[in-house]
Parts: sequence; structure tokens; C-alpha cells
Amino acid sequence: MSEIISYLDTQSTIQLMTKACLVQKNLRTTDLLYLMKGKAELKIDEVDYEMRADDIVIINKSESYQLVTSDENSLLFYFSISDFLLSQALETGVISFNCNSIKEPGKNYQSTRELIIEIVDLLLFENERTNFLQISKVYRLMNELSSLFIEYSSLGIHQDKRIQQITRFIKERYYDNITSAELAEQVHMDTAYFSKFFKKNLGTNFKDYLSHIRMQYAVRDLLETDKSITRIAIDNGFFSVNGFNKKFKDQFQLTPSQYRSQNEPQKATLVAESDQKVKHAFSNFKEKQLKEDTAKKSYLNLDIEGLEPTPIKETWSKILNIGEAEIVLSSNLRHHLLILQRDLCFEYGRVWGVFTKSFLGDSLNIYEKVDEVLDSLLELGLTPWLSLNKLIGTFKESNYPDAEWEEASKKFCRHILNRYGRKEVETWVIEIVASDPEDKNLVDRYRQFYQITSKIFRGLVPKITIGGGSFVLSNKLDLADFLHNDLADCSFDFYSFVLFPYSNRMVREKRNYQRITEPDFLLSKVKKIKEVPSSKPVFISEWSNTVSRSNLLNDHLYKGAFIVKSIIDIFDQVEGLGYWLGTDLAQKTSKSSSLLSGGNGLLTRSGLFKPAMHAMKLFDQLKGLRFLYKDEERLVCTLDGEELFVLGHHYIHPNSLYFLKDEAHLKKTELTNFFETEEVEEELLFSNIPNGNYELRIFSCLDNHGDLFGLWQKFNFNKHLRSSDLDYLDKKNTHLLTLEEVNVTKNRLVVKKHLTSNEFYSINIKRRQ
Repeated sequence: MSEIISYLDTQSTIQLMTKACLVQKNLRTTDLLYLMKGKAELKIDEVDYEMRADDIVIINKSESYQLVTSDENSLLFYFSISDFLLSQALETGVISFNCNSIKEPGKNYQSTRELIIEIVDLLLFENERTNFLQISKVYRLMNELSSLFIEYSSLGIHQDKRIQQITRFIKERYYDNITSAELAEQVHMDTAYFSKFFKKNLGTNFKDYLSHIRMQYAVRDLLETDKSITRIAIDNGFFSVNGFNKKFKDQFQLTPSQYRSQNEPQKATLVAESDQKVKHAFSNFKEKQLKEDTAKKSYLNLDIEGLEPTPIKETWSKILNIGEAEIVLSSNLRHHLLILQRDLCFEYGRVWGVFTKSFLGDSLNIYEKVDEVLDSLLELGLTPWLSLNKLIGTFKESNYPDAEWEEASKKFCRHILNRYGRKEVETWVIEIVASDPEDKNLVDRYRQFYQITSKIFRGLVPKITIGGGSFVLSNKLDLADFLHNDLADCSFDFYSFVLFPYSNRMVREKRNYQRITEPDFLLSKVKKIKEVPSSKPVFISEWSNTVSRSNLLNDHLYKGAFIVKSIIDIFDQVEGLGYWLGTDLAQKTSKSSSLLSGGNGLLTRSGLFKPAMHAMKLFDQLKGLRFLYKDEERLVCTLDGEELFVLGHHYIHPNSLYFLKDEAHLKKTELTNFFETEEVEEELLFSNIPNGNYELRIFSCLDNHGDLFGLWQKFNFNKHLRSSDLDYLDKKNTHLLTLEEVNVTKNRLVVKKHLTSNEFYSINIKRRQ
């Protein structure tokens, strides 16, 4: 079934196998393996893996591997992708693929599996002539792989737009007599500087790079056309046939004619009519899959008597991330804090930037503004959580000379003791933020700053809680070594971490980070933290799906479902959580005139509830309850055995299209394209509950219910809303409530609910007296 790919690239192969034995050394292609059925033994560069049904692995160029399926009932999809095919859209020299469902099962592989099945279906059972639909599906698969699993080398991460412009121009005009001077003019550089810039960023000079691109296209023509060698040389920019022949032989150790005869593509059919084995195996696979997928259903059978109630950990309301201390001086922001405290009642108010000179004066001892901020927090019932050394522009407390910082922090401690009293200040939290756990120089500086600061605060307020450091995790960081060795001389009362789905350390300081597509990113990172032996409490001081302050998914129904899923996943694994962020007012934006502008807050700039806020309000209903049960989709609690509470979701993860977009420049009208439409019939069975009459209340947030974005859409996303319009939206912006009475007679209660994409809900079951 390889014929389809020859229309795209003769150097690539697609095959479906019922029995496979593949041995590849120093791979010249990028190979995708998807085991649909059975088991297989896989070895990649001396590392052994056992592949099971549904596993997907990509082996990168220059790696070696060996795969053997275990029996004849296996079914393997094999896609060997040449550099030529990849280079049509990617800079192959700076990329690799990180796709291994055996090693990293939490990533989003399902959409890739579904697309492969579509491709196989088309190749096996559609008209045997190659058609545009088949070709488009293969390109969609390439797009899927590049959006979900691609990783860039350090060269690729830092590559600027000029390099992309240069390589694109070369690929579009490679057959012309283009010169470095012409390209230099395109990117507004002088020729001498352009040559250095090109070599530094692409690792080779302009002439060799252009020759390499021309040779790629020439090889394609050699294998796929009947053109003469002379015509191929001229068509691909080699203006001397002798020169082409020499370059070709230097690279392939064969003349173009010899290469063509040795690599002449064999005529292949999709599947021989006589060979029905592959078709039969795939048909069985599809039939089994169809049965599993027919009606998406979700069941829960819960024996209430068999569960041991325990006090629930109310970690979701531990930390309210407010923002820079200076913004608390705004009356509008304080009004938003009042709303948040009234509805959610957080324990700590986390602020930073207390020690800026614009706030404390040049002498760092003018406390009027600080007092106003701290007074505001205390009046709202918030215990101050002061984050020190958190980057604000170019400011960090550790930038102060040691002597100046010691003097300023001592005076500050004495001031707050005098103003608020020792008993109050002892309840406060000081969090000292680290810049980059992987940079040894910065770690040394952090350790010194931490020791100085903690010694001063503990010397004057011995019982105050001091910890840190909003650590950003990366795959390269050895967390145990970092905490127990690098920071062994620092005394932490707690550890705090920042969790956002990006694959390198440039979380908030630079914009050229890579997004992680894994749906269970938060849970996997918390598990990694918990693997480190420690008796210290762990806080996630900042967490969300994005750091962008203009990502419209922050305003979407999806964000509420994301919050419900995430808190259910990790609430009982840590001491406290600090969702990022309290209100959009805490962030500067160029779109402040819009009702919704993609800010990170629970509240809009005008104080309206986003779906994220509605999600947090559902958790507020669980305060004071006792925990019974949780799984991936729901959480069950009880109140004195008289009431049951179920909090659940039907979370849909964004598809690959979203990850191809610049998250800060999404269009309002395209958000629905990022989510597959999927509905579920949920059935909850509660057994061994007392007979009697029950009230069943269901609070649901779904399209146009608790969905401010959907309501605004009905206003055609109008930016010029009157106060009466905002009042109307505020009143309409609420969850859907249903109420019914149920009579339980056989100690069994069944609750059925139809769920739509990214719907989240709370069910309250209360026995009538």
C-alpha cells in the first residue's frame, strides 16, 4: 500500500503489515510506527521497549532501531518519512520528534491514531487511483506530527524570522541564479554581515546550503520523471551539467544515471487482490473499534456504604494570585478582590514587587503604600503571601547590593511587627523566587540571596513561614539533586512550583517557548515532584494552561472544564494551589476596550464572571465536606451522610490546529475549530443509600450557560457595550439549574446526564426529612 506516497515523495514509504521485522541502522529517514494490534519488541539505540496495541513511536533520523512483532495477528502501520518531504514545510536541520507513547503515555496521541486509521481506510478500500483526498490526509498527518511532537534544537528555538524568510525564499527560487547579495537585500543586511549571519544560524555557508536544496529537488526529478540528466541539472539550478555530475558523485558515490537505475521505483499496487490478509486484519480492527466507540458512555457504580469519608483538602482556595503590590492601590482592583473573597474565600493573598523603589522610595523605608496594600489584604480576610525576587520588567530584589538589601529588609520587618503585631505577622508567608534552576550561576546567587533574606526574617520573626522558590520544572532538571544538594544549605519551610505547559525554562521571560500538547501535563509534573523524598509541604503557586495574557481560550468555556479537570487531578496531592490569575485588571493589555481580551483572570476587567470563575465557584460548594471518591472525570463528596455532591466535567483537549496557532493572536470566530464535538451519556449509580425522597439539583456550565464568551458572541462581539448591556450579560451569565424529586425504594439511585463538549457541572443530592 505504498503507491500513494510516491506522488508526494519516492523516498518515503507507507505500509501496513500483519507481521513485521524491521532493522534500521543510522536511519536516513524519520520513521513513524503505530501498532494497531498485537505486541512487538522494539529496540532504539540499545534501549528496549515493549510495544502494545495503540502505541505510537517516532524514530528520528540517525537513530538505529529494530522491531519484531510477536505474532501474525499483529497489525503495524509504518510510515518512513524522508527529509525531502519534511523540508517542504520544516527546517529539517533543527528539528526532531518527541513521540513515544511507551515512554510518555500522557501525551495527546488519540488524534494522530484516528488520522492514521482514516489514511489506511482510504488506501485499502477507496478507489485504487491516487486521489486528492488521500494526498490531503497524508499531509494532515504530517501537520499533526509537526504540531504535536516537534522539538527544536537550541539553534531552532532561537532562530529569528529572518532565517525563516531566507530559507523560504531559497526553496521558492532555488532553480534561479540567486545570489547572497540578492538575499541580503531581502532581509535588509549588507552582504558581508549576511554571510556571517547565514553561517552562524544555519551551520553552513550560503553556497553549500543552496547546492544542498538544489540536489534534493534534482534527486526527486531523477527518480520520479523521465527527464534527461541535462534537463534535470538545468531545471534545478545547476547551470553546468559537468558540475552537477561532479557534485552528485561526490555526494552519492554514483553518477546520476547509475543512481537512477539502481533506485528505479518499482511499480506497486495498494494491495494485491489476491492478498486479502491485510484487508481482513484491518477490517477486524475497525469493527472492534466501532463497537468501543459507538455511543460514548460514562458509567460510575458507587457503593456509598463501602466508602470511608475523609475531610477534603481545600487546596484550590489556598492562594489568590493578585499581582504587583502597586495595583492593589487601585479601587477597581480592590472591588474585584472583594468579589473574589465573597464568592471563593481564599486563605492567602499573593503579591509581589513590594520592595521596588517606586513603591518604597529611594531609601526603601517609606511605607505608606505598603501599609495600604497590607491593610487591604487583611480587611478582606487574606493572609499576606509576599513573593520576593519575582521578576517585574528588569527588577528583582536580589539585584540590590547585599548591604542595602539587608538594611531594607530589617527595617521592613521591624515596621510590620510594630504596625501589625507579632501574632499577626507570624501567620504570613515569605516566598523567595528562583530564576532558573538549571543555571548554576543563578542558583549560586539565589542560594546566597535566600540565606541572607531568611536569616533576617527568621531572626526578627522566628515563626514566620519562609520558602520558595516558584521553581520551574523542565525535563532536564534533576529535582532531587537540585533540592537536596544545590539548595542543601537553605532552610525551606515549604517548596513552591510554577506549572505551565511549556517545554523549556523560558516561561515568562521570553516569548519563544514551545507549548506542550499533553492533556495531563499538570498531573504528570505533580507526580514528578512527589517522587522526590521530602517532608516539606508543596504548593503550586502558579498554574494554568497558558501564560499569555491575550489568549482567548482564557475566556472560553474550555477554561472552566480545564480548571475542573486539573483540580480534580491534583487537589489532594499538594498543600495548596494558586490559579493564575485573580482578575484581568492585574494585567496590562492593548485590548482593554473589549469585553473579553484573553486575560488570565477569573474575572473580566469589568468584573464579570468567566467560565473559569464559575468552575471555581463549583469547588467552593465542596468546602467543609468529606471526600468519598474521585476518578479522571468526577469527584464525589458527602455532608453528614445526608447529602452527596458530585463535581464533574467532559473535558475536550484542544486539537493540533490550536497548537499551530500563535496563542496570543487567536481570532474570536475560530475557537470552535480547536475542539472536536463529542457528547457523552453519563450514568451514575449510587447503591446502599437510605430509601426516601431526595432532591436532585444539577448546576451545569455549557454553551450559553455560565458561558460569557458565548453570550458576547450573540452581541456580535461588539466592543462598544453600554452599562445596561453589561448588566444584562451579568444577569444572563449563570449556570443552568435543573431540579427534580426522586423516590429511592431499593437503596439505589440512578442519575443520568447528557454532557456536551467542555461542559462541567455539580450535582447535589439531598435527602428530604
